[in-house]
Amino acid sequence: MSKRIPRIGILNPLKEADARDLWNALKRELEELGYAEGKDIEFIWRFADRKFERLPELAGELIAHEVDVIVPANPPAIHAAKAATTTVPIVFPLGSDPVETGLVSSMEHPGGNITGMASMSRLHSQPRLALVRECMPTARRVALLRHSANPALNLQVEASRAAAPELRFEVLVLDYAAAEEIEQAFNAARRHAADAMLPLSDPALGNLKRIAALSMEYRIPVISPFREITNAGGLLSYGPDLSILFRRAASLIDQILRGARPGDLPIGQPTEFELAANLSAARALNVVIPTSILSRATHVIE
Repeated sequence: MSKRIPRIGILNPLKEADARDLWNALKRELEELGYAEGKDIEFIWRFADRKFERLPELAGELIAHEVDVIVPANPPAIHAAKAATTTVPIVFPLGSDPVETGLVSSMEHPGGNITGMASMSRLHSQPRLALVRECMPTARRVALLRHSANPALNLQVEASRAAAPELRFEVLVLDYAAAEEIEQAFNAARRHAADAMLPLSDPALGNLKRIAALSMEYRIPVISPFREITNAGGLLSYGPDLSILFRRAASLIDQILRGARPGDLPIGQPTEFELAANLSAARALNVVIPTSILSRATHVIE
């Protein structure tokens, strides 16, 4: 009788095409660790198609498939997985700040059935605001684009509001519940004379082309956490290299499949950050990106 190969359940709140490169990074790292798909490991995929209310149901489906590890893609998916099981190991590749959001009590000893990679997005809010000030010296008002289904984003709002006075910014928070509402947020930003739009970190990846296109249509520069948005037409981005976080999550999966308890594995944090600048977007928006930014940039899009 053949031995059942391990099953990895992917709980993704986005569409299948969203963030495909990041999931491929995780799969490639598992391959390098000796897990050939179909031979040594099987992936069970569940996509919520950006309908976050479906996450609990989909988490239950993964449990019913008797997966060996659940990999939830963002904080709402993590909480859905945690609510669904206290025994199946959970490894998240993107986890905001898991202590501040109440997911675990300790980064070093998360305990229970959960570990992963914390993007610590709130810590990058001030640097992104500082980029706006450096690039746009006369800017007065910035708009934060927040997905209302993800309470973890409130940490970034709080961090931005705390940093704003020193940088002489007024902060406007614009919420959207569905992708179709993002244009309404840009329209509101224009009505309120926002000088820049700062998408918060989740789930902007699923809407990167839309955000970049609206930036051009509404003539509002976008400074984001993701190089992927800058590649698509955003002005600037600063944040961790997400592909590295996904690859490091693969290492945690490997350790668990070899017998480690997830609660004993420390939650990792980013160590490598990307600063990207899009010169084409700058020209279209009549913004001059200063040499002080370009000299530090890890990626410059011509």
